[in-house]
Amino acid sequence: MVKLGLCAAATVAVLIATTTTAAAQAIVVRATGPSATKFPKGMKLGAGTSISLQQGDVVTVLDRVGTRIVKGKATYVIDSQVLRDRGLVPLLTRSLSNPRTIRAGAVRGGAPVGIAKMAPRSVWLADIDKGGKVCVPQGSGLYLWRGENGAQRLSWLSEAEGGAMVRLQFPPQTSGISWPSGSLPLVAGRSYRIDGDGAADATVEFEVVSLAPDAIPDNAADLGSLLLANGCTVQFDLLADSLAMADAAAG
Repeated sequence: MVKLGLCAAATVAVLIATTTTAAAQAIVVRATGPSATKFPKGMKLGAGTSISLQQGDVVTVLDRVGTRIVKGKATYVIDSQVLRDRGLVPLLTRSLSNPRTIRAGAVRGGAPVGIAKMAPRSVWLADIDKGGKVCVPQGSGLYLWRGENGAQRLSWLSEAEGGAMVRLQFPPQTSGISWPSGSLPLVAGRSYRIDGDGAADATVEFEVVSLAPDAIPDNAADLGSLLLANGCTVQFDLLADSLAMADAAAG
C-alpha cells in the first residue's frame, strides 16, 4: 500500500499549488533561436496573448489540451482554436491504484537495442536516469521509468539515507515498472536513490512530493504549471513530450 500525504510535505504541496499556480492558456515548454531568452521555460501565456518571433525561432508551448509549436518570423496569437483530443490529459493524470509493467511493441527490422521509444501512459513516474523532485498524488502508485528500453536492465532502489536495497529488473522492451511498495514503502518527503548494477553506473536521487488529489488540474497548461511550481521538471517535460507524440500520431 502506497503511503503518501501523512506528513507536512502534503500541506506544503497544496499551498504551493494554490498560491503559485494561476490559470494559463498556455505555458512555454522550450524555445530556441534568436528570441529564446524572451520565452523561458515555464513562462505563462494568457488567452489572446500575441508573441512575435524572428526567423529561426522555434517555441513549443503546452496549452490546455496538448502541445503547439510556433516558428518562423511572424506574430502568433495564443488561443484554443486548434481542436485536439481533450480526453488524453485525464488519462495521463489518473491515479494509479495498480501500476503494471509497461512494454513497448516489438521492434521490427532489426532496430538497434536501446532506441525503442514510447510515450508514458501516466505523468506519475520517476525517471531512473534523472534526479530531482517527483510529484505523486496521495494514494496513487508510481512508475519507475527509463527512456531507452531495448535491452534488459538491472538497478537497485533504496532510501537515499541508506537501508535495505530492492533489486529492479527491466526486461527487454520494457519502459516502466511499478514501484515495489511491498518491499519499500513510498513516503512523501523522503528521498530515494537508484544505483546501477555496474560499478561505473551513475547514482540518481529523487525526492517524493505529495499532491492532494483534488488539487490536480484537468487541463495540460495548469497541470504543467503545478508540476513546475513543485519542482517536478522531469515530469513537466514528459507531459509535454507525451502530448506531442500523441498529436503527431493523430495527425
